[in-house]
Amino acid sequence: MNLSRWTSMALIAAGVSAALGILLGGDIGRVLDVIALLLLGTLPALRLVILAVSWTRVRDFKFATAAISLLLLMMLGTALVVLLT
Repeated sequence: MNLSRWTSMALIAAGVSAALGILLGGDIGRVLDVIALLLLGTLPALRLVILAVSWTRVRDFKFATAAISLLLLMMLGTALVVLLT
């Protein structure tokens, strides 16, 4: 399975989860909405990991370092949001 297929499946799953979350409401709806947000939030991180690995395989360490740095920055931002809320 390639990255575009994973992205398409994740977007469809996020859309279905968000729609069901709106329709069902309550605690179950909130859980489904969180699942949709997690699916949408992990897609850029997954893409960065795949790019970093592929750039490392072709020995392009400058771009691999940039991808890893951006991934760490995203993780730091997520940690700050979790800690401050």
